Amino acid sequence: MSTTPTASGYLSPTGAVVFPRRLSLSREQAWAAVTDPTRTARWIGTWSGDPASGTIEMTMSAEEGAPSETVEVVRCEAPELLVLRLGPDGWVVTVRIEGDDDEVVVSLEQDIADAQSASDIGPGWDFYLDRLVEAEAGRDPEALDFSPDYHPGLAAHYRELLGG
Repeated sequence: MSTTPTASGYLSPTGAVVFPRRLSLSREQAWAAVTDPTRTARWIGTWSGDPASGTIEMTMSAEEGAPSETVEVVRCEAPELLVLRLGPDGWVVTVRIEGDDDEVVVSLEQDIADAQSASDIGPGWDFYLDRLVEAEAGRDPEALDFSPDYHPGLAAHYRELLGG
């Protein structure tokens, strides 16, 4: 494994959990990394459909059984903001890209209801975002081990972050 998992999430002033990652990319390159289906396939999964319609179908490649779910595009302001509603639980996830043409921070934000949920969701987002970093650095995201490195390895951080 080339990345050492760290619990990167912190609480924003609004109470959302924020998961940041630094990438040596321009904003446009980072935008492509999180929106282009050939690039998302390397770290989170494939998707199909027309985002302009407001929905796409996404298949999570690192999940057991590779489940497919509908993703609603709530807001899109390229190349800096993407708000999505994910699957049957209706999770709202905000992706922000900030920085300049040499380095950006890609942040994923999600309101997480409680400490127990955070102990499962937080390690998952850390895992996927580390896969993004690995893919964009030209390394193999498959070298990362979700279990036990991320979960249960990072669960206590997220449980404590939400007061559990």
